[in-house]
Amino acid sequence: MERFFMPRTRAIALIVTARRTMLAHADERLPADAQRMRDGAIALERLLLDVRAGRVDSFELMHPTPIHVTVSSESES
Repeated sequence: MERFFMPRTRAIALIVTARRTMLAHADERLPADAQRMRDGAIALERLLLDVRAGRVDSFELMHPTPIHVTVSSESES
């Protein structure tokens, strides 16, 4: 499993992309698999809200590739 450190905005974008991809592929699956993917998308939506609110500082995504993300503090520009 790869490990990444990234700012909160990039972590949020990563979760949004993973959720969008999961929902797009759900339509191509058998009904049981599609429901499991939709349930995964719901879990990603909850994770998105938690990361956005600052309640979660690290998480793992298993789809499409397993990664561990640690949210770093935003750099000031």
